[in-house]
Amino acid sequence: MKLTINKKLFLNSWGLTERSASSAGSVSILSSILVKADFDSVTFHATDIKTSIICRAAGVTVVEPGEAVFPVKMVSDLFKKTPGEEFSLDIKDGRVTLKAGRSKYNFSTYPVREFPALPSSDSADVFCAISAAELARALDEGTLAASSGEEFPLYLSSANLLISGEKLSVVSTDTRRLALSSAAVSGGADGQAALLPMKGVKELQRILASLSPETEVSVLFDSAQFYFKTDSLEFTVRRVESKFPPYEKILPKSSTLTVVTDRGELISALERVDVIVRDFNRMVVLDVVPDSTVILRGKAPDFGQAREEVAAEAQGEGLRIAVNSKFFLEALKVLRDPEVMLSFNGQSGHMSVKRSEGEDFLCLIAPINLSEDELKMFDSEPGTDGI
Repeated sequence: MKLTINKKLFLNSWGLTERSASSAGSVSILSSILVKADFDSVTFHATDIKTSIICRAAGVTVVEPGEAVFPVKMVSDLFKKTPGEEFSLDIKDGRVTLKAGRSKYNFSTYPVREFPALPSSDSADVFCAISAAELARALDEGTLAASSGEEFPLYLSSANLLISGEKLSVVSTDTRRLALSSAAVSGGADGQAALLPMKGVKELQRILASLSPETEVSVLFDSAQFYFKTDSLEFTVRRVESKFPPYEKILPKSSTLTVVTDRGELISALERVDVIVRDFNRMVVLDVVPDSTVILRGKAPDFGQAREEVAAEAQGEGLRIAVNSKFFLEALKVLRDPEVMLSFNGQSGHMSVKRSEGEDFLCLIAPINLSEDELKMFDSEPGTDGI
């Protein structure tokens, strides 16, 4: 195999692929990239068993077709640091000769026969078709509540994807909050659902960020895998063998209080309160009075307390409620809208974070249960109680 390579274009495709190669473990063949070259195209193949990718390479001219398996760790750095804008690769009998200007390197490849066969979507069923931008948004918002580690039960660290009519919904929960985001799709397989591990979803999100927003992504599935396919790549994620709980039962059907306010101002105020409470209990107390402001309070023993006011439009019954400041901030920051709507179902009900217009995002945050006496402790103003 002989290749002439445009370094900049080549590294874009190579970098996208190498993230799916295994970075740890004793099986060295998984820490590699299989390169298949013919006169029509060049493709990169990588896998860590749980995910895999096939990516069409850019910036490669094939002088002589063939196949080779490159060890990622050393070769990636060498490719990135070669001098000039072009270099060539000549692979023969498992040995590579790299030439770039007056530089020349020789190194070994792995046997092609040892590289594992990757899952194929050739016989997979269609789940839906969606633009890269809309899929990225739904995943960003809908996976907000997923746990970052591999927890048990498995659905806690997974994203649930389901099709209802021509709508894709992405749902996650860590039991203390729930996030739900939806997007319009075409060709949806109505009623189909699957759990995908967050590690694979995170990598999918990075891939989507590298694509043009209007790129169409075909989502396919079989009994073991989910496939995300574009004209230039196919990314595969192994499904989680578990079921997501019936979350619909906790979705609010009414509210006793709704608040619409400026999202940026609320984030700024909440971040300042969080400075006080983040090393203590991450608890912020919200006071909402209809036709008035939203007051945010935080207190930490032996440190201090904070009080912030944010202008808002509130309708319904006033209340005081305590929530986790980290969860609240994350829900606000995942949105890109200028305004946000908060809704409540009394002091013991979940707080809902939504767009001020539209029904395609919802984050439910469970309140922190405090007694009336504990809530009254927040009545004093900073500097008046000696704290």
